[in-house]
Amino acid sequence: MMPKVSVIIVAYNMAREIPRTVQSFLPPYQEKLEPGDVEILVMENGSSEPVPEDVRAAWPASVRYVTVPSPSPSPAAALNLGVDMSTADIVVPVIDGARMASPGLLHYGLAALRLDPDAFVGTTGFHLGSERQPIAVLSGYNQQVEDALLASIAWPRNGYRLFEICSPGGSAGGAWFGGASESNAPLLHKSRYQELGGYDTAFDIPGGGLVNLDFFERAVNGKHPYYMLVGEGTFHQIHGGVTTSRSVREVEADGRTTFQRYTDQYEAVRGRPWKIPERLPILFGMHRPQCSKITLAAIKSISGLA
Repeated sequence: MMPKVSVIIVAYNMAREIPRTVQSFLPPYQEKLEPGDVEILVMENGSSEPVPEDVRAAWPASVRYVTVPSPSPSPAAALNLGVDMSTADIVVPVIDGARMASPGLLHYGLAALRLDPDAFVGTTGFHLGSERQPIAVLSGYNQQVEDALLASIAWPRNGYRLFEICSPGGSAGGAWFGGASESNAPLLHKSRYQELGGYDTAFDIPGGGLVNLDFFERAVNGKHPYYMLVGEGTFHQIHGGVTTSRSVREVEADGRTTFQRYTDQYEAVRGRPWKIPERLPILFGMHRPQCSKITLAAIKSISGLA
């Protein structure tokens, strides 16, 4: 039986984080889906510490662990390879393997695509912890603190409780209500992904620079419908990543901040400065009580009351 959706997850030195991410994208954690509905490809992109063999052995047959040949510091080629290898008509490229999903992300994303097969369905990115992780690490936030935080909500018993222990990511301060500059687990038809040209491998900075923001911008600024799932999202686990373990505003040895290096490369690749897409999405999904704190903070942020 062909799966309904293929989830492509890039892994790089995430032996702690990947197992949670994989679990969060599989039924029964993903609600209203059967085990055969979801295919996962974990794209091992050159980790010095890959996911342990005993963990991989416990995964169901619907999860494939793929060693990327000639891995690149950027995840772009690994994502494109994973999409090429996938078997479902709908794909979910997860550029950062440390991002756990909420339980209805696939169900509501698939529902939106049934309404509009040409649509791009975005999902909002959050950070585990009470503030964005580049700030939180300055006050001692680390993997041990995060493990205790997840234990405090008995994850994965009720995945929506992740909204009680998170904060909006830097690319989504308005949560579902505007100003998004990327999506870390979008849903779209494989044919649409291919029409977009996938992720551009010209973004070769370690971690990809603005490659995910570039893909998002090209997807939402086209002629096709653009949805954003309300009440769903991804939740970033701390792992020492390029942009979440420290501020991208820090000045580096060449006198530029990390973000300036990213935007300089974007301008070199695209021939114009990067800017946040102005197009607003069609909101789709279900708001839940666990989201109330996030929603209130987002409304205050976009109204200037924060």
